[in-house]
Amino acid sequence: MNKLYKFIRSMRFGMILLTLIGVISVIATVSGKEEIYSSWYFILLFAVLGINLTLCSAVRVFHMNGQKKALMRQAANSDAAFAADDAERWLKTHHFRKTDGGYIKNEAGFYGSFLVHASLLLLMISAAILFAFSERQDLNLFVGDTAELPDGTLLTAEAFSMQDENGMTEYTCTLSAKLPDGTGKEGVTKVNHPLRLGQYTIYQQNYGYAAVLGIRTNLKEEEETLKLDEAAFLSLDGENGIWYSQMFGNVTEENGEVRVSSGNEIIHPAYEVSVFENGREQTGLVYPGTTVTAGDVYYTFYEPEAFPGLRIKTQPDWALWLLYASFAVMTAGLYLCFFHIPEAAQIKPDGIALAGRKDISMQIEHYRAEL
Repeated sequence: MNKLYKFIRSMRFGMILLTLIGVISVIATVSGKEEIYSSWYFILLFAVLGINLTLCSAVRVFHMNGQKKALMRQAANSDAAFAADDAERWLKTHHFRKTDGGYIKNEAGFYGSFLVHASLLLLMISAAILFAFSERQDLNLFVGDTAELPDGTLLTAEAFSMQDENGMTEYTCTLSAKLPDGTGKEGVTKVNHPLRLGQYTIYQQNYGYAAVLGIRTNLKEEEETLKLDEAAFLSLDGENGIWYSQMFGNVTEENGEVRVSSGNEIIHPAYEVSVFENGREQTGLVYPGTTVTAGDVYYTFYEPEAFPGLRIKTQPDWALWLLYASFAVMTAGLYLCFFHIPEAAQIKPDGIALAGRKDISMQIEHYRAEL
């Protein structure tokens, strides 16, 4: 039982858990299956890692006094490194503090490892809180259209492009927002480059193509433009009208045979439409530039328009500050581990004996050079 306990709190077991979590996270990110993060096995790995870090941190706190005493004994058993005219004054000048059984320097360095483990635990808690309390909304927003978010923020898609200035594939959406306090903000979101607007973090998640129709009841009146990203029935009286089913990105006709190519690239698009009029139904492909009539309504189909698929996340600010605090604690812990290495000293008849938690031979040579 004791061996199992030691293994559970060991660094080796923690590294195994971190590796498994890292591999699963990469798979979830690459595949786009975010539901993996809420799966029972991912939550179980996360919880076990939390137990591992808690035990590691607790052990380091409980053993800290013993580590100090061990370092004192190591200095007591070491040969004198050098002699000083006034050893006690020299130690005080070099920031050694007198304590029971000897002198010690950089005592805060004993807390470095504990702080690193505690920061990892705090980081896990922050991530769990963000996952539990964050809200998300998927939104298809056509260029020029405005959507109202839960807090009253008005979000408008100003522009959307699928290529950069060099012709390389890059999905970029320019957004503007009017916040509840009346202030306005504008920014750009790209894949892997989210945009922060107020309390919202906006991600460029995917894209789609919308069918664009011009609708009018008289050929002389102004058209009303309609964009459809899903199947819909359009009618004035509920009986006569058109049923828009779907759009094909590349349709060709050879020798009277229609061929539909798969893929998302728009080359020669066509719309699948059913016309209902006076109890009759006619289904076929309609190409951009074509006008069909049903129930005294004119429907003109135009070239499809690309639109961004946005993911909007709302995260509690206090949880974000907790996340920032975890990184601050980690930075402090790493600093203590690498730049605040504890040293112990003993005054012996032939000089000062030193010992360090790590190799301090270079530091001893520096002390000798001073003398």
